[in-house]
Amino acid sequence: MIAHLFSRRQQDAPKPALSRAGLVLALLLACGPSLAEEAPPAPPAPTGIPVAASLEPSRSDFLRRLARMHMGGSLSLNWRNVGPRTPGFETQIQNEVYLADIYFGVDGPFVDGIPFRMEWNMPTGSQGQIQLSQLNFEYDRFDKFVFQFGKFLVPFGRYNELYRPDQFLTVTRPLLYASPDSLDLVVRSNSPRPPFSTGYTDIGARASYYPKLKHSYSFAPAEVTLFVVNGLGENGNRQRTFPDPDNLGIANPPTSGVNIDFGHRNNNLADNNNAKDIGGRLVFALGDVPYAWPVPEGATDRKVVMLGLSGMGGQYDLEANLNHQKYGLDLAFEYFGFSFAGEYLYSFNQFLSPIAVSSAAGTLLTPVQQTRQREIIHGYFIQASFPIMKKPPKGKRVIGILVFNQLYRHGPQLDLFLNYNDAGRVIPSLLAYKANTPYIDRRIDKYTAAINWQLAEHFFFKFDYSYWVMGHSTARSANSIGLVDIYQSVVSLVMAF
Repeated sequence: MIAHLFSRRQQDAPKPALSRAGLVLALLLACGPSLAEEAPPAPPAPTGIPVAASLEPSRSDFLRRLARMHMGGSLSLNWRNVGPRTPGFETQIQNEVYLADIYFGVDGPFVDGIPFRMEWNMPTGSQGQIQLSQLNFEYDRFDKFVFQFGKFLVPFGRYNELYRPDQFLTVTRPLLYASPDSLDLVVRSNSPRPPFSTGYTDIGARASYYPKLKHSYSFAPAEVTLFVVNGLGENGNRQRTFPDPDNLGIANPPTSGVNIDFGHRNNNLADNNNAKDIGGRLVFALGDVPYAWPVPEGATDRKVVMLGLSGMGGQYDLEANLNHQKYGLDLAFEYFGFSFAGEYLYSFNQFLSPIAVSSAAGTLLTPVQQTRQREIIHGYFIQASFPIMKKPPKGKRVIGILVFNQLYRHGPQLDLFLNYNDAGRVIPSLLAYKANTPYIDRRIDKYTAAINWQLAEHFFFKFDYSYWVMGHSTARSANSIGLVDIYQSVVSLVMAF
């Protein structure tokens, strides 16, 4: 039959093409096995390593290292209602829906013994623009020691390290760590401001020592950390331009003055002055203490008492004339779902303020002159959490939270000027200092009641009601209206992976 088909094709096809095709086919059939047996071996790889050995191991090694990396992130979808609608100082936005605390990154030991982390942040106020939050690597080949280099989370206080919404129970943070991404803090002129916002990352190096506790009942250091970082900058981001032959000028202090970047809005990749901030953190623990720090609130049922001491300080302005110092004490106690946490923070910082003419309101000295002043900001919060339902019909657990905050400012009384015309540039609000004005004490109180419901492993539902007492938040003057209390109800759906 095969011969019949072959003869049929031979009749249909042109004879010259048939004869050539037949000869080639016959030669291949006759000589194919012998040619395969006698074919010379492939030339060696240029490096002297066989091709299979040079490609496959490297590919498999890369995939093996890649499999050790972990990709994670978080975001919260929030709805809030702020009141009263018109408190006299600003117009509140009712029924606002927004995304906040958007983080995504990758971390893991891609290189043996050297964990690596890269994380980005999309602040709500930046309208989705991506910023580099962390980029660092660790060296942990020494027993009990961990060294970290790059841009990392500054180890100051407990709530600065619990910066993602899946790591803390409430929607709003304590006043000490208020974040610009959400309404954690309401301020007026002369009001206290937090030392820095939660999730403060900076460029530098840190060294941590984690001794192994021999007994769970021994109250011993669980972490000893020292760090050196660039430090906080100025609120106006008046930095030295990164080396560029076209622009080497340094801007003068602005008319509005110079103050510290409380909200850490300037996410710079280079320092703005010659000085560096030095700090450290010491953590004592008693009980069932995990090695990984920090432990998210309400994550596990355990018995533990933790006491933390933190401190840092340095110079923050471009000319390196203004100083700041911060000291903190935090305490946390947990017992099978019941939790008590508190923190006290003391901050001292200097700032530049324009001098106002004492005899006329709304007028600055001409030419504008700056005076260096100092202020002390200190405060505390107390938080209690307790299980409402450990095994709800849906989800994993429901936790109730109660928080009380107080934040104080001791400093010179500053006058608020509205729409000040600075050589054609209008400054909407400006704080100025009049000579011989007294030092005053201002205070903000905040009450929070919240519910945290873990719907699934990666989803959380939060509800908050917060009330800010603003009666002592500022000094009364012609422009310092807005002593009305502020309240907010907010619902948040958190996704973390």
